[in-house]
Formats: sequence, structure tokens, C-alpha cells
Amino acid sequence: MLGIVLAAHGNLSEGFKSAAQVIFGVTDNMECVNLNLGDDVEALGAKINMAVDKVDQGDGVIVMTDLLNASPYNQSLLITNQMEETRKDNVYVLSGLNMPMVLETINHQIIGTPFHDIPDLVSYQGKEGVNVWHHSPMDLAEEDMDF
Repeated sequence: MLGIVLAAHGNLSEGFKSAAQVIFGVTDNMECVNLNLGDDVEALGAKINMAVDKVDQGDGVIVMTDLLNASPYNQSLLITNQMEETRKDNVYVLSGLNMPMVLETINHQIIGTPFHDIPDLVSYQGKEGVNVWHHSPMDLAEEDMDF
């Protein structure tokens, strides 16, 4: 089964997991790692490494972090780069964590999507899940037009 690690600042990762459970029910093989105010960054790397070890069942691990180039992301890269080559090939680190990414990853975990296809699908869904909407009042002249 695909392993999922959410690593983020504060309790954000646990919030994503909690929200996902409202939608999917209990989430399997998912660990949360938090970086709280005053935490040692190197200790964060050790926590991420333990989380990856815990969820790694041989089917690959997706580590999702909240911010590109921030401590959870950087520590995820460091611990992944220190793995043996065969294991390193079965870990992807994604940044920009959002709810569509979490749900998409859980969905692929459930349906058994081939591991190396998952990161691109999750990244795509994360980007597509961002939208901008703004109410723009119609111009009165447009309302008066007869069609």
C-alpha cells in the first residue's frame, strides 16, 4: 500500500488529515509530521525519516510538504538523498500541499495507481484545485440589451 507523509509547519498536516477523514473516512498508512515554533530542524528530519519508515510497505511513499524550500521540504530532500538508491527511487517529495493533493493521493492509494504515475497526477490536481472567482456586477447597458 502506498505510504503518505504530510510534513508542514504547525499543525497544518494534522488538519489536512482530519479534513480528509471527513471525506474518505479513516485514512490508512498516513503519517503527519509537524514543525512547531522552537523545534530543532534536524530533529524534524529525523521525524520525517521515522514517518517514511513507518508507512513504507514497499509500494512507494509520497511525502507532501507545505512550502517549497522551507524546512519540511528541505529536510525531506535531505533524508531522501541519504537513502540507498533502490529505496530513494520509491520516494517522491512534493511541495505546495493543498487539500486537492491530499485527496488525490488517498484516492490513488485506494485504487492502486502505479506508483511512478502518482506524483504527476497529484501535482496536476493540486494546481487544478486553485481557482479565482470574483463577483463582477453587470454593466447596466448590458442588462438593457435585447437578444
